[in-house]
Amino acid sequence: MRPALIFDVETVVDADMARKVLAQPQLSEADALALVAPPRGADEAYGFPKPLYHRVVEISVCAIARDGRIEVLRPLGTGDERTLLQAFWAGFAHRAPGVRLVTYNGRRFDVPVLTQRALTHGLSPAPIWRDDYRQRFRDSHLDLMDVLSDYGSSTPLSQHETATMLGIPGKLGVGGGDVHSLWAAGQLQDIAAYCTCDVATLTLAFARLGPVAGWCSPGEGKEIEEGIRTALRELAPNNPLYASFLSALDG
Repeated sequence: MRPALIFDVETVVDADMARKVLAQPQLSEADALALVAPPRGADEAYGFPKPLYHRVVEISVCAIARDGRIEVLRPLGTGDERTLLQAFWAGFAHRAPGVRLVTYNGRRFDVPVLTQRALTHGLSPAPIWRDDYRQRFRDSHLDLMDVLSDYGSSTPLSQHETATMLGIPGKLGVGGGDVHSLWAAGQLQDIAAYCTCDVATLTLAFARLGPVAGWCSPGEGKEIEEGIRTALRELAPNNPLYASFLSALDG
């Protein structure tokens, strides 16, 4: 199989960037966010801002070798955006070209966020612009949400819906909407565990879809699944969410 790099990003909305773009440094956080992400209605305080206005607070990755062996499953760090972005783009550059990217809604969100926020820090996202990673109907970048909706022909599934369909644990008590409150409370390790479990979910989805789609063999798919279990057992002492995920997976 082709080696793979599977990743997920956690962000909080960046009011400082909004103030800079609007050239209105005196704006309160609420006013700045209202201008870049206008209110939608009573059930949702703000609409979804453009990628530029998302500050990266965690990136988790899973690297898979040609034989299906899990080389690494881990968060890249916590908190400092520039350090996170530098680590991600350096790791991607080391593995590209040739590595297959696997994401969930990555074309619309994760990759544009990582690219645009890298540029704000003077970092180079050049690897994504090489090879055929930006060609939608090739498989150098497998955005599983895009693939499963037949590239927008049907309504896309959430990652949790896809996980449920495939018999994989999805969200376990923490969701993307909780990241801002966790970040504000300084619970960075909880964000790291949540992000890494999302990557585990995505990797397992790849392992189960891979033999059907021709991305990997059945044996490689099983190797990936066992590797994820091993990696989660090693991570379990770091945060109870890992043990909960393992328990749900084995159950």
